[in-house]
Amino acid sequence: MKRIGIIDLDRLVNIPERYWAQHEFCFHLHDLMLGLLTKMEREQAAAVSFPLESDSEHELLSDGLHVLDFLEQTGRGDLEKRVVINHLSIALYADILNFLYEGLRALEKRKFSVALSLFRKPFKEGLLIAAQVCGNEDEFFHRMKFGANKILGREDLQKEKVISYIEQAIMKCKGSRYVDAELIYSIAFDRGNYSGLAPLFDKATHLVTDFSKIRTENYNINFIFKDARDNDVYDDGVYEILSKLLLFMNLMQIEIYSRMSSNNKKYQNWMMFTSLGAYEALFSKGSPRLCRFINRNFGEFLLCSVCGGPLKIRKRDAARFFIGETIDCNECDTSQHFPLGWLLSKMNINLFDS
Repeated sequence: MKRIGIIDLDRLVNIPERYWAQHEFCFHLHDLMLGLLTKMEREQAAAVSFPLESDSEHELLSDGLHVLDFLEQTGRGDLEKRVVINHLSIALYADILNFLYEGLRALEKRKFSVALSLFRKPFKEGLLIAAQVCGNEDEFFHRMKFGANKILGREDLQKEKVISYIEQAIMKCKGSRYVDAELIYSIAFDRGNYSGLAPLFDKATHLVTDFSKIRTENYNINFIFKDARDNDVYDDGVYEILSKLLLFMNLMQIEIYSRMSSNNKKYQNWMMFTSLGAYEALFSKGSPRLCRFINRNFGEFLLCSVCGGPLKIRKRDAARFFIGETIDCNECDTSQHFPLGWLLSKMNINLFDS
């Protein structure tokens, strides 16, 4: 399978064909988060309402007292926290997604230093703030209120602290049992992991780096001599590690947003099932377990609507099936739609509960 089919071909031509589907999958994860963000904005889910209980309260607001100060002064501390956390969570993911979108588009144009520099902010800073909100919003609110300038301080960027924040977030997220805090840290924060993104983030952002693990080599300035025709960024597995980070960020988003609006369990199951099914097909070795699940449980429906022949989900086609809900018949070569999302909504699937 060359591509999933959710991105126009003219945007993919600069990427090696073998990575087209992987690039589309990363954009799919971006689009899932964007769709959820847009839904929350459309429903004004971040809004918090409360009744005024006396004339004096009316007067306080009429005199121009800031609503957060009003909530604190009138003993509504829980509402004060909810207002801050809700609006932060919407704005944070909007910022994260802006940078992710531009970073992925830069990869399409082989602008590697631009892409990696753009990825640095959402994955080293946005992810860490989201993890703090997800893992312990009471503690995070206290820090926002009394020491916002230290939320990403030196202590917070120490390995043990970063892993602790990620572990707390993992514990709060449904479907997070496949997420490993040490792995997330090694990808996004460990400058000594040359198979991760952290050393590339800093070198792409800074022309000269003096930290021992990413020190600029003699006769070099970081990334300015890089040949845009080289495929090493793609070949070093950039899409697999991006996918791991994006999946985790989507899980945290679902958990955080569920605190301001009712949690749609069917959406969560569909998102996890289809995203992990595509991830397994694109990056795992051997036969993907979710392909086997589909073939075993939906076999009676997997029949070609044209020739009536049996359909079987194979690894090479699975990403397009899970995301685009299309499959090709091996008998008559007809491409057809399969209502996977609808069928999943009719099943009581809890494969991804923590």
